[in-house]
Amino acid sequence: MVEVRRLDELDLETLLKRVKEFHCAASLRADGSARMLGQLQLQRLEAGVAFQLVGAKFRDQLPHPGTPVTVSFLLAEGVVALRTVLLEPVPVPPGEPVLPVLRAAWPTRPVEFHRRDEVRVATPELPPLEATLVAGGRRFEAKLLNLTETGMGLGLELPLPFPLQGEVAVETLLPGGIPLRLAGQVRHSECLEDDPLPVRFGLVLTELPAETREQLRRMIQARRIIRSEAIREE
Repeated sequence: MVEVRRLDELDLETLLKRVKEFHCAASLRADGSARMLGQLQLQRLEAGVAFQLVGAKFRDQLPHPGTPVTVSFLLAEGVVALRTVLLEPVPVPPGEPVLPVLRAAWPTRPVEFHRRDEVRVATPELPPLEATLVAGGRRFEAKLLNLTETGMGLGLELPLPFPLQGEVAVETLLPGGIPLRLAGQVRHSECLEDDPLPVRFGLVLTELPAETREQLRRMIQARRIIRSEAIREE
């Protein structure tokens, strides 16, 4: 469940100061894009005007100034998502190999708060899990792109020979070689252009045995720790 709140300027500044103080991991996604720019951190606040993000690399394809974006910060209790617009990046002295510093306008729209157990631990920071999709009595190779206690996202290289609907099963091996089989209802599908996994499906998990739910919690927490450590080492 997503909670949407309209924060006044003081509350928003307090929230972002907390994000900065605790070096929270951040990601940025342009509206309408399936690509996420991760491994970011909040570097500086210009209260009421803008905030700056570091962590982008020279090889990254950065959205142009004026692009509407969503910036998400990973907090202890969940994820905070801010809708804003990119501004011109912080100027870099000519000839100096300084990594780009992104600059986003001070948010004026309501803030989204996502509960931690609904946060999808997505790549590209971490590789997807190899998986098998079981549907219509047949088995198909897939990639498990994200996984929570409530749902999952799958990516496939090729379209299926029939429409995917109703309940399906997904089999995978968790880190450490732990086998896991999950059942879920298909909720949405989409096709992405110029993506190595253009066929995407979103599933909502059906009833989970207590043991399976605990396996998921341990795996998700382990991936968060790995992701946070990788970001801190950048």
